[in-house]
Amino acid sequence: MNELKDQVQEQADDQSLDQSLNIGSEVVLAAESEEFPTGIQKRIKIGTIGLLRQVRSKAAGAQGMRFSFAVGRPKMEVQMIQGEEYPPVDFPAIEAAYRDMFNLILVDGLSDAEYEAIDMNGLEELDKVLDRFL
Repeated sequence: MNELKDQVQEQADDQSLDQSLNIGSEVVLAAESEEFPTGIQKRIKIGTIGLLRQVRSKAAGAQGMRFSFAVGRPKMEVQMIQGEEYPPVDFPAIEAAYRDMFNLILVDGLSDAEYEAIDMNGLEELDKVLDRFL
């Protein structure tokens, strides 16, 4: 009976580890502005196994493109470049996949206003954060 009790406790411990909000480092995503007088700083969750799995499953939708490359680009249909055919790329869907990943990785996620206010340094920081998880 104690073995069963220990197994149940071990599973509960594993679940709590997967859902843990252990706090990692902080990143600065935008400098001070009128809308954000202190800028935008976000804390990063430490990568539990459960979190890593979630982020990596979302990354499949990014088709190997970096976030900073995909941001703001329109959907591209099949293209012929120097006689070679390139498949269509849905950049808005890739950007949405990245946004989902950020909402998993960052402790408080990103509001719409925060997302729109991210500056170039913030883009670089988000690419670096993703490198840690992928």
